[in-house]
Amino acid sequence: MALPSGWLGQADNFLGIDEPWCHPDQAGVYVLPAPYEHTSSYILGSDRGPSAIIEASQQVELYDETLRYEPYREWGGVATAATLNLDGRVDGQAVQAIQDFVQPHVGHGKFLVTLTGEHTGALGAIRAHARNYPGMCVVQIDAHGDLRQAYEDNPYSHASVMARVVQDGLPLVQVGVRSISPEEIDLIQKTPQIHTFFAASILDPSGPYEGRAARWIPEVLAACTGPVYLTFDCDGLDASIVPALGTPEPGGLGWYDTLALVTALANGPGIVGMDISEIAPIEGFVAPQFSIARLIYRMLGRIRAGRRVH
Repeated sequence: MALPSGWLGQADNFLGIDEPWCHPDQAGVYVLPAPYEHTSSYILGSDRGPSAIIEASQQVELYDETLRYEPYREWGGVATAATLNLDGRVDGQAVQAIQDFVQPHVGHGKFLVTLTGEHTGALGAIRAHARNYPGMCVVQIDAHGDLRQAYEDNPYSHASVMARVVQDGLPLVQVGVRSISPEEIDLIQKTPQIHTFFAASILDPSGPYEGRAARWIPEVLAACTGPVYLTFDCDGLDASIVPALGTPEPGGLGWYDTLALVTALANGPGIVGMDISEIAPIEGFVAPQFSIARLIYRMLGRIRAGRRVH
């Protein structure tokens, strides 16, 4: 059966898979590219991140040797929507456009992966999911707190996106934070719905968790008050793994700790949706976007396995 308008075929879709596995009627996963960038304050180019991730994903091996199957088949396929054209909309209008792009697909048995540019774009996807999942908890993997009420006088800055999430009344669990302002610390300390796991506490071998995922991941799970929406800023990973970032920071999460956390969330409270942000491709250097494409696929395998647990 032919692909409907607005959906991408094998030559252009995430993972480069053919029909019927890329057909939206069959696929259990939808990849939704929404390349927004307006407030990036250091390295520009995150609006090119979604297309770079999709292009790199076509080189990802589809067999997961740890799960011993091909996750896309377990999901029934992965369908990729045509890229959202934001038509110059910025700030609140862009957030609303992304919410309108994601919203029709929420709550219909599909798992949604929104690919955006700067982290502000995640807010639209988060709001779309929150309307369908009462009690949803947002887990943020990120180097930065993103809790300023406004940055450079813009409440829709990438440095303020999680302040908007908290303002919406959603519980927030932050993992891997290692760059933060006094204003954000004050908000964390006075807001019971925010739980922050600083990188220095969970990853430093001299810290209270001795740098072992088995020690700190149960604490993260305990902080989750409901089903999880995962918002993944790629700078949550250590910059040695993914250096092509809008605001790179050393000292972040490693590959296996990240997968261990996602596995625990999938098996525990469950993950209802996710977004990926902040890849700023470096011309001629494909390793960062390939790593993120592979990580997305690995995460999808663990989220699918977690649904068997539930």
